Amino acid sequence: MSPAVVDATNAPRRRQARSATTRLKLLEAALHEFAAHGFEATSTRAIATAAETQQPQINYHFSSKEALWRAAVDHLFERLDDVVLRQVEASPPVTDERSEFAGHVRAFVHAAAQLPELNRIMVHEATVASDRLAWIVDRHVRPRFEALTRAWRALRSKGVVADIDETVLYYSIVGAASLPYVNAPEALLLGHDTLDETFIDRHADALVAIFLGPNGTDA
Repeated sequence: MSPAVVDATNAPRRRQARSATTRLKLLEAALHEFAAHGFEATSTRAIATAAETQQPQINYHFSSKEALWRAAVDHLFERLDDVVLRQVEASPPVTDERSEFAGHVRAFVHAAAQLPELNRIMVHEATVASDRLAWIVDRHVRPRFEALTRAWRALRSKGVVADIDETVLYYSIVGAASLPYVNAPEALLLGHDTLDETFIDRHADALVAIFLGPNGTDA
């Protein structure tokens, strides 16, 4: 087979690879811009610039600014689930439901540290009712809310955790796990690097101790 034929055969694959790379760069840039400025204040021009590509690429890969926002949010929650899963798999084997819950709390703290855009986007969206908020709640928030509160109710019913309402617990964990990383620039001005692995581990252990007892083993 001649080099010209080989090159022609590989050309579609290279185009597909470039297209996939451009799409991913747009998603990552969109996450940063939407997290920093909110949906309304973010321009597609700014996203294209941040992605180091041209604005028509957004129209090529996504039908609208809102379609890009939804795709970026989907991408963000996929990354969240991936980080949590990897953290849980790397953790010591669980011995009971309490230690399993503690492992998920620790995993979520690590995910929050890696993905501060998550809480920033939620803060932008969750303070005002909108179609975007209804979409993100139904598609992403509600399933995770129901899984966490269901697991906590089971632990409460067995009397092995504090008698904390499951909805109170949900928002307490989400807020406490996220704030040090959302406010990381503030923490640096106070002389603390909240993105340091040692801090993240101490933070995760602290939340487990607060909600489940020291190291998740004591009531």
